[in-house]
Amino acid sequence: MVAKMNPFKPSAGHVPPVLIGRDMVLADFEEGLDNGSGAPGRLMRVTGARGIGKTVILAEFKRMAEQRGWQVISETASAGMARRLLDRLRPKQRSFSFSFEPSVSVMNVGGSLGGIHYEKTQLPLTLREAMGLRLDELEKHGGGLLVTIDEAQAAERSDMVAIATASQHLTSEDRNIAFVFAGLPSMSSKWLNDDVMTFLRRAQPERLGDVPLTAVSQALADTFDSTGIPLVGEPLRIATHATAGYPFMIQLVGYHIWHRARRRTANMKGDAVAVTVEDAELGVADALSRLGDTVHGPELDGLSPIDKTYLLAMAQDDGPSSTSVIAERMGKDVKYAGIYRMRLLEAQVIEEKGYGKVDFAIPYLREYLREHAAYIRMTLGLPDD
Repeated sequence: MVAKMNPFKPSAGHVPPVLIGRDMVLADFEEGLDNGSGAPGRLMRVTGARGIGKTVILAEFKRMAEQRGWQVISETASAGMARRLLDRLRPKQRSFSFSFEPSVSVMNVGGSLGGIHYEKTQLPLTLREAMGLRLDELEKHGGGLLVTIDEAQAAERSDMVAIATASQHLTSEDRNIAFVFAGLPSMSSKWLNDDVMTFLRRAQPERLGDVPLTAVSQALADTFDSTGIPLVGEPLRIATHATAGYPFMIQLVGYHIWHRARRRTANMKGDAVAVTVEDAELGVADALSRLGDTVHGPELDGLSPIDKTYLLAMAQDDGPSSTSVIAERMGKDVKYAGIYRMRLLEAQVIEEKGYGKVDFAIPYLREYLREHAAYIRMTLGLPDD
């Protein structure tokens, strides 16, 4: 019987039915939970390009922790993150005030003919103390607390300092706590060079990359087969290679090919239900259009005008680009262009391909730039070629 629900989930953070190519990072986290306080997997930073699956990994970490009786608090970095964490940790049926500063207790002394009276202020609660109080309850039942921070490159320094302070103290006290930070590669360059963030330098690094095509092929075939719509032969080859091993593209390709095949075969039976070459090709085209809207466009929006100019110069080549040729096309010297080369390498938008050569690290970005070159040049105030 053909399933009625599409098994692929190309939406941010939604855990796919088959999480492929991430066995090592999942095992590292699982060992961290099971090996107790101080285990490397309990303080982790996960980096990777947009669409590589960072948010999905955090969702899977959440599921693994909750299976062990842990509480999970998940946040996306933005202004006021530490305050939101405090609010979610707020003890019920108690009266506390909250602060990011160390706790203090002030006693006011007033004189009167009848004697001395005392007034005591409310006790401000730091993030460390709030987490400690929550752990007091969780640890009674063998549980712990996992805090995940997504898009950590966008966090404010004051929020990161508050979290760093809590992490250092609670870890030194052997509390049952774990922290995972996920973000674009710029997260590392931003926070690892900050003297206050020494705790993040000790975090276990997990850099997410592309999934091997052999694993992609097997996962696609198995997932389609489980829904009653076989994907084999040439259609499977087309689908597999179209993904380029890029996790978000795997979901997009699977989703749109399945949708095409399901719509065509709604009232069919037998061999006719299998995915055809036309289903695969049309589904891939749909996926590529969606990839541009959800990955390429937002990625370019976060880059500087000169970053974009560098990429437009690269897009003129069908394969790896010479850095000296890129500089020439930009009308700049190699040293000047090299500054932006390093920025794009750190952001994992491009990657090195041997001495003096670079290529795009994000699948199909070259094609997207070519298709939208006129618009991008217009927004940058550049003349058309």
